[in-house]
Amino acid sequence: MLLPVSVLLPLYIYPNPLAWNWLLSTIPLYPSITYNLIINPSSGPGALNSFPDPSYTDAIASLNIFGNVKLLGYVDTAYMHRSVEDIVAEVDTYNHWLANPSKDIHMHGIFFDDCVSNWNTSTSQFMSTIATSAHQANLTVTFNPGVIADPAFFALADNILMIEDTYDASKALPSIESIPSNQRSKSSVIFHHFPGSATDQSTFVRKILKEGINSLYITTKDYVSQSDLWTQFNAAISAGTSLT
Repeated sequence: MLLPVSVLLPLYIYPNPLAWNWLLSTIPLYPSITYNLIINPSSGPGALNSFPDPSYTDAIASLNIFGNVKLLGYVDTAYMHRSVEDIVAEVDTYNHWLANPSKDIHMHGIFFDDCVSNWNTSTSQFMSTIATSAHQANLTVTFNPGVIADPAFFALADNILMIEDTYDASKALPSIESIPSNQRSKSSVIFHHFPGSATDQSTFVRKILKEGINSLYITTKDYVSQSDLWTQFNAAISAGTSLT
């Protein structure tokens, strides 16, 4: 049988001509992999209640033709240092893209970045409000605390990015193992600046999937460049989805 698996990829590369071709050429090769792509025109959607510029409009539409792509609009929560009203306005702007008259540039969800990880009276109210704004617009919710979040947040989010870190061979697997087993199916992990070989990456991917994490991304670079091992990463995930 095939395990459901997804890639959570911060697509922070401006869509100049051909800039996203490495992604567009890969997606149809792996129909069993869901590509959750974070769209971030300007540390958010840009001007409120407007559409993105023509380059973004064309590039987003080119991704929406694929059935195994889910686009997530980027919203920075700034660890609750932004107002709820400003955050909800950006969620509403991404939802407004659904009304574009010329191209299909709708978002499937919202990626809330720089999220708090501790659950208390104030954080629960704040995060509940912004999550509800997305869900009421039929958008999925992904939180990014980048660290292990309190379990209560899983009642608000469809997925939580529990680990976002520079790859360190001595810490990577232990950090994954620290995610409670009953939360792993709704957890994602991202490791950047991976220094190893393609074989090392494949081994690491298998270990991640074996731990029950089915949403991940590994890159040799940052988020504004294509990973040197992008092709091998997708092949490793595809191979790792099969259970024997």
